Amino acid sequence: MSKSFPDIEQRLREFHRSGAPTSPTATIHDLQPISGGWENEVYSFTLVHDASAGPAGEELILRIYPGSDAARKSTREFDAMRRLYDVGFPVPRMLWLELDPSWLGRPFVIMEKIPGRSADALFEAASAERRQELLSLFCRMLVDLHALDWRSVITDDSLPGADTPTLIRRELIRGREYCHSLGQHAFDPIFEWLEERLPQLRGTEPCLAHGDFHGDNILIRDDGAPFVIDWGNIRVSDRRADLAWTLLLSSTYGHPDMREQILREYERIAGCRMEDLEFFDAAACVRRLFSICGSLDQGADQLGMRPGSEALMRNASHIRGVYDLLLEGTGIRIPRIDTLLAGLA
Repeated sequence: MSKSFPDIEQRLREFHRSGAPTSPTATIHDLQPISGGWENEVYSFTLVHDASAGPAGEELILRIYPGSDAARKSTREFDAMRRLYDVGFPVPRMLWLELDPSWLGRPFVIMEKIPGRSADALFEAASAERRQELLSLFCRMLVDLHALDWRSVITDDSLPGADTPTLIRRELIRGREYCHSLGQHAFDPIFEWLEERLPQLRGTEPCLAHGDFHGDNILIRDDGAPFVIDWGNIRVSDRRADLAWTLLLSSTYGHPDMREQILREYERIAGCRMEDLEFFDAAACVRRLFSICGSLDQGADQLGMRPGSEALMRNASHIRGVYDLLLEGTGIRIPRIDTLLAGLA
């Protein structure tokens, strides 16, 4: 259960006075919720180290992690973002990881706040020429991420060095087992479709995958510098898996033409075509539809998402767009999705 804003503010004050390496006279000002997504609770606040020096202080972000896996997820994101920052990839500077739930009830991180607007917000208000510039910047950042040496960011000796089919097979097995653990068997025909085609999948070199790369997770600072946020799903995978997720989200939230635009620009910058993308499209659709069905059936908090985010998932247009892509690629109907859409009509 989420704490109230005043309670979070008070506990955050206590944390900065006795739990964090800041001045005992540090004060918290203007705590505001800013998250509109499915997963973490996110707040902005100002930390003033010495009240006698005036109102100026550090503009910071607080991210609180829900779910039973919160400690692992927060640690993984904090460590990955620190390493990304160290190798020069544009991410906010991470300041503090706190795993002790006695402060805010759950693990949390504190990082610098990037003053600016999301790439999506800028895109909506931009001219045609500026939109093309933003599209190119967006794709360039994704290509640059995939070109990084993943070993400089993720330290996991169990990962193979040059075999993406092995990674994808592992993801499919874990995904299917997770679905079953929550009583979700409706997607078995899609998992079987994917498993049948896996042996023919062309391999690529493993890369860093953001896991949720879309315009709301790109912040453009007031001086024009871009930053990538929300790394809770970072992993080593196939870049086509990361790209397919981006294409899915970008094209099913009101801009169906964005799929082709992003794909062609990504391929242009990367200098190669993305083969076998229909496989990764289907995998992305399953991931999205399962997240929606599992959250509506079990509660979002059971899937490690922000409590109460179920209301955001009842988006018939988005669900229909994802389902249509799945049907186009596989021809397999999912009765659970048909029933869900009928109830949202």
